[in-house]
Amino acid sequence: MMVAGLALFGGWTLWSETRTWIPVDMPISLTKGQIRTHEFKTNLRAPYTIQIEVVKKGPVETLTCLLGLEDMNSGKCTNTQSVVDASWVLWSQGTIIARGSSAEDKSGAWMNDKLARQIGSFETEKGRKYILDFNILVDGSSLAVANPRLKVEVHPSTYESNGFVGIRYMLVAAVLVLIGAAILIVSALGKYRRAKGVERGAR
Repeated sequence: MMVAGLALFGGWTLWSETRTWIPVDMPISLTKGQIRTHEFKTNLRAPYTIQIEVVKKGPVETLTCLLGLEDMNSGKCTNTQSVVDASWVLWSQGTIIARGSSAEDKSGAWMNDKLARQIGSFETEKGRKYILDFNILVDGSSLAVANPRLKVEVHPSTYESNGFVGIRYMLVAAVLVLIGAAILIVSALGKYRRAKGVERGAR
């Protein structure tokens, strides 16, 4: 029972560690022009997001405005316009799978030491290969100080779902280990009592 519990949780952990949660994570300059990612493959069927992520260097309010996250900094971006204006095309085996632009998606993420502006999202098929063309339409080099990166990352909802599954596996594994430990203890106590009984009988 103990081995089964440890194998169950260990197997899930190994599976989780080998998933392609972030298939693309590369530095970009945000100067006007086109960027093409390396060919990437995912081993999940899941929604992925396309983001520009920056480190919180300099005034956070300014970075928020430059990224175009007005909703997170409402009314404070009158003097600082967004420099994020980009479009993207997702290819697979020479065929366009999806396309979009920053004008269609203005959501973002606020982390302890980073900010992210979402540019779009798409659904992947397990095992399929993709290439992303990212077209920067205006000069965004004013964000260079914040070390911008282009990221393709699994949608947060998939992370959350995976976390809940992990908790369930951990609980089942803990129950199996506890049952196994209890059986071992009871068995050991039984042997000990029998041995004591034999010893007394011999006397």
